[in-house]
Amino acid sequence: MNDRFFIHKITVYHTKDDEIFTRIHFDKVYFRHNKKTNLIDKGLQEGSTGSITIPTTDKLDISTNDYVVEGIVEDKFDLSKLQEKYQVFKVVSVDDNRKGGLPHYKIGVTE
Repeated sequence: MNDRFFIHKITVYHTKDDEIFTRIHFDKVYFRHNKKTNLIDKGLQEGSTGSITIPTTDKLDISTNDYVVEGIVEDKFDLSKLQEKYQVFKVVSVDDNRKGGLPHYKIGVTE
């Protein structure tokens, strides 16, 4: 994979036993996210979706119960406090693509 695209850093808050969160830092990832506005019957609904590509051959412990913040963050996990300070994304999909010539994980996120 071309290193010039992997310029982003993220912090993953990984949950264990639905209550204990640990921080996992990644640098040299590709993070693409889009702000979207949808017209629904009650007005406008705003949100963001995105995808994160993490080039690695290692097994990563990331699941759909986890949260992602762009950048290296040292804050302890408190969802409401993190949302006040940062744009917080929820992991909605995890694709393990470590087989083949371009080993990576692809993580789908939404706000």
